[in-house]
Parts: sequence; C-alpha cells; structure tokens
Amino acid sequence: MDLVKEYEITRIEKGTIQMVNDKVIVEHNLALYLNNRLFSKFLCAPNNLEALIYGHLFTQGIIRDKSHVKSLVIHDTQADVVLQSKLDPDNPARVDLVHSLPVQILQADQVFAAVETFDHESPLFASTGGVHSCALCHNDGRRIFMEDIGRHNAIDKAFGRALLEAWDVPQTFLITSGRVPEDAIMKALTTGLSIVISRSAPTHAAVDLARRNNITLCGFARGRRMNIYSAPERILF
Repeated sequence: MDLVKEYEITRIEKGTIQMVNDKVIVEHNLALYLNNRLFSKFLCAPNNLEALIYGHLFTQGIIRDKSHVKSLVIHDTQADVVLQSKLDPDNPARVDLVHSLPVQILQADQVFAAVETFDHESPLFASTGGVHSCALCHNDGRRIFMEDIGRHNAIDKAFGRALLEAWDVPQTFLITSGRVPEDAIMKALTTGLSIVISRSAPTHAAVDLARRNNITLCGFARGRRMNIYSAPERILF
C-alpha cells in the first residue's frame, strides 16, 4: 500500500498563485482482534503494521516477548492475533518492570547529538509534513526510527520492532517529536524504559507520573537546550 498520495493543489506564496503537485500522507484504518475479540482500532500510516501490533501489545502489558504471540495475520484493515494459551488479555501483567528500572546515565552531549540526528531522520515528514517521529536508541549505538500519523503509533512501532529484534529495552532511551501525555509515560513504565526525550511539551499528568516512578522526562529538546522535568540525575553535564 502506498504511503503517500499526490494531488494537484493551489498554492499561494509570496503574493503569487500557482498550481503545484503536493504529497499527502495516506490514512489507514486497522482493527486489531485479540483471540477473536476486538481489542483496539488504529488510525495509522499503512507501513510497519506488524511492528505496530507487537508494540501495542507490548506497551499495553499483554506480551513481554514475541513468542507470546502464537499467530498474527494482517489482511487489509484487520489484524488477527492469537496469544499463547497461558496469557490472559483481560489480566495483563502490566508493570512487572516498574520497580526495577536500571540506573541508566546519559551525557547531555549524547542527548543533544541524538536529537540532532533525529531532527534530520524523517523523509516522510519532509515530503508530507503529516507524521510524528520516534526513535528508540540503544546504549550500544543501534537505533530504531519510526514514523506515523499518530505519535502513539510511532512509539508502538518502535517498541514492536525492538521486541521483534530481541532488544534489551531497559538499555534504550526514547526520542519523540510529539507532546508527551500520561499514557506515553505509562508505555515507558510498562516496557522498563527509564528515559523519555521529546522535542515538544509534556502534560502535567505525564510529569507527575514520571516523578512518582523515577522516569527521566525531558521536553523541548532542541539544539543545545532541554527542560528536565523529573529524575535529572540521569543526565550528566
């Protein structure tokens, strides 16, 4: 499925009117059925859908490993997942890593360099202006970069790819282009992630949840500046 569609549009710029071709991101509807029951609906970009499904189940605390999914079939606008019989989607083991977050430390220069790379990593945003971006950065230098029309989808896609590639998620930090609400911090808690960095702002609920659970939350990370809202001891200057 195509990621973008091209339209002829009327552009007004600097006092002139002209007809130009413009690229627009494709909007895709996907319904997730878990053990034959509707579990979630997504409005997403139509790429990396396997990673989206795995990541969503991971960040919701439904699975901890890719082997927990017995089967996954994606057909057009529907994804069907069957879990291993020992798992109960009605009673997820949501936060068994919350109280064992690693003592992860980053140099401020590491953060600035990672954000600078992130700022130039989004060709889909460059061509459409219609997506959010997310990067999961491992301490060993590996990166997973994802884009989607929804910021939560982009985050789930990154976590899903990490799960499929058997990454040690507590040894990573997250960069996102979007606002950080409370449920984004909940995804960090559920997966064992301890550092969340955004180019945008957090909400008060996100700050409060991060402070209660010792999550390092950074906002407005742009150029050589950032605001650290919680657990600043993980960022060394």
